[in-house]
Amino acid sequence: MIPLLLVVVIDLIGFGIIIPFLPFYAETFGASPQKVTMLMVVFSIAQFIAAPIWGGLSDKYGRRLIIWITLAGSMLAYVLLAYSHTLYGLFIARAFAGFMAGNISTAQAYLTDITTKENRAKVMGFFGAAFGIGFILGPALGGILAGADPKNPNVFLPPISAAILSFIALLLALFLLKDTRSLIKPNSNKRITSLLEALKAPNLSQLILLSFIVTVVFASMESTFSLWSERTYNWGPKQNGYIFAFAGVCGVIVQGFLISRLVKHFGESFLCRFGILLISLGMISVALSYMQFHAYLSMALIAFGLGFFMPTISTLLVNIVSEQRRGWVLGVSQSVSSLARIIGPATAGVFFELLGKNSPYIIGGVCLLIIFIMFKNLIKQAST
Repeated sequence: MIPLLLVVVIDLIGFGIIIPFLPFYAETFGASPQKVTMLMVVFSIAQFIAAPIWGGLSDKYGRRLIIWITLAGSMLAYVLLAYSHTLYGLFIARAFAGFMAGNISTAQAYLTDITTKENRAKVMGFFGAAFGIGFILGPALGGILAGADPKNPNVFLPPISAAILSFIALLLALFLLKDTRSLIKPNSNKRITSLLEALKAPNLSQLILLSFIVTVVFASMESTFSLWSERTYNWGPKQNGYIFAFAGVCGVIVQGFLISRLVKHFGESFLCRFGILLISLGMISVALSYMQFHAYLSMALIAFGLGFFMPTISTLLVNIVSEQRRGWVLGVSQSVSSLARIIGPATAGVFFELLGKNSPYIIGGVCLLIIFIMFKNLIKQAST
């Protein structure tokens, strides 16, 4: 377990390095906000297509082999990014990186192979902590490597550093990971069929819709914040790296220390709605921000809100289906989340370019306020 978690941490640090500098890299080629966000879209589309493919192959040939292949592919994708000399090259590199991003779901499958039902939740908690560490250290390191100048970022060091980290993760995987060929027969991939089936169940479909909308709003912030901060505070990759790392710390505080205690006192229903409210207020707060500390406050609201929302919505989803259907409903939820990460950046880029830098945040915040009111009774029903 420890070798795999170490591989995941190192790999996610590399992934996080790219987050704060990529928009500025694209702008060196004259990319508009809409084209910048489309870089996130092509990554998510490729990931959406590739995840079930890698999952099926890992069932057939073993998790370790697929982790090796995807880590090697990620390393190559970062090298392509470092040596891209056109905007078209950036799109190719990000699409290839998205296709190779299936190693995370494969790593999760690896953990299910080596854990028992009794200790699986605890181990998955460690997996979530590994995510948190990667998303704290990665953006901070990426910002430092790219520098503070939004007009002249270092576009070579961040992706090359990410490639080196992927290489280190690959070496660890080659020498430390044991093969854990799954004993379960692979299931055919029927994500569209499963999604349509889920939409026929009233309460379930509404909870999935709720998760979809929140993820769209969050993805719209994630894909445009660097562009917004550049135009508002003249922030470059370094400053954006710090604030994304700060958001990672907030997320770890909630999911690592607060959520388990608060659920006992308030329940999933309350914390789910509270998380939606915090994200909504954070989005609107970004649009109203006029001082730099205000941006950090806004990001804290969003990060805390997401930290409350994500684990509680997952619990609510599995609570309204039978035990035999829990894996199925979480798979549907993951597919919906992937779609949201395609639609969110795509729409946010259009709003940002046509309606102004604050429009994605105002629209997203107001939508979540409406959702907060509309889904009150549904969330309570799901919790009971």
